[in-house]
Amino acid sequence: MRFFFYGTLLDRDVTALVLARRLPPQAYTEARLPGHARRRVQGGTYPIVIADARGEVSGAIVGGLSARDVARLAAYEGPGYRVVPLRVKVRGRMTVVSVFEPIQSRLKPSRELWDLSLWQRRHKRLFVERLKRALSGRPAYSRP
Repeated sequence: MRFFFYGTLLDRDVTALVLARRLPPQAYTEARLPGHARRRVQGGTYPIVIADARGEVSGAIVGGLSARDVARLAAYEGPGYRVVPLRVKVRGRMTVVSVFEPIQSRLKPSRELWDLSLWQRRHKRLFVERLKRALSGRPAYSRP
């Protein structure tokens, strides 16, 4: 399976924790999601994408994901998201991949744009610590 990652999952340390394995660099292909903008979610440090006819969100298509990986990703994303097929641009061509789209009634965007490098500097350390604690409490995630 292939997914478009646009937020914290672009950080390879976060992805490795969620999947309990590190993906090879070739699993990531730069891509863009047209017609959307990336905003920080209200009350959080992570992003959501929202429809924006003039916007375009940079991210990566991540391939080679197993059903087990997708189940882990869905658990990480939680009930505020649903998986939808969306058209993304990769190497100048459009292709359809799965995206974790926020459910607007559950997650509200702030006015603040979200930037991965800024998030990594300001929030990653605490975020990863909380993620490790959360994942260690789940038997399925604590297996090697």
